[in-house]
Amino acid sequence: MKRSSYCLVASILAVSVAAIGGDTIAQVVVETPAVVEAPVVVEAPTVVETPVVAAPAVIEPVVVSPTYIPVPAPQQEVITPAPSTGGVWVAGHWDRTPDQWVWNQGAWVQPPFSNAYWTPGYWQHQNGQYVWEDAHWAAANQGVVVAKPVTVPEAYEEIVPAAPAASTAMTWQPGHWEWRGTWVWIPGAYVATAVPAATWVNGAWVEGVDGWHWMPGHWQE
Repeated sequence: MKRSSYCLVASILAVSVAAIGGDTIAQVVVETPAVVEAPVVVEAPTVVETPVVAAPAVIEPVVVSPTYIPVPAPQQEVITPAPSTGGVWVAGHWDRTPDQWVWNQGAWVQPPFSNAYWTPGYWQHQNGQYVWEDAHWAAANQGVVVAKPVTVPEAYEEIVPAAPAASTAMTWQPGHWEWRGTWVWIPGAYVATAVPAATWVNGAWVEGVDGWHWMPGHWQE
């Protein structure tokens, strides 16, 4: 190495030890480089969901008959006093199984919605045979509009049973056909007499501006 190179190195070291012309000592600070740690990646565990197996739906057997089977006469029953919570009296009614008739006792119940009415089981005439429709709640406005009236089937002959024991007067409401997109036979039954002077009027077609509407059978003064 040449002498000039040694002198240059000596000069740099001298500057690093003391400032020229002053008392301040200049120090060369060598910072240790920060160590940047690689982030640790924690993988989320794979969640395997247990499949939910739905319980198989209970399918009620469809009761079909090649001929109309008359619904038995209602059994006599005592209408109990209404509970404090109110409710609607659902009279005892027959249900049909593939093999026999089953009687359901009357009871006070709460309708599922404001304009609901109770419909006992009935036979529907479909494709030349009869299909049993179980008792159920239905909406009060069952209006169906047709282009022209559909002929009402001939009413079945019924034997009027003795009136059931009840705390209020009862009157016989005759069996009749109702139109609900198909003809439905409503068996006769005793109902509470709300208006003693009322008379029963069978359902009929009424012409409107948009077609023919079925007016259900009803009581009128």
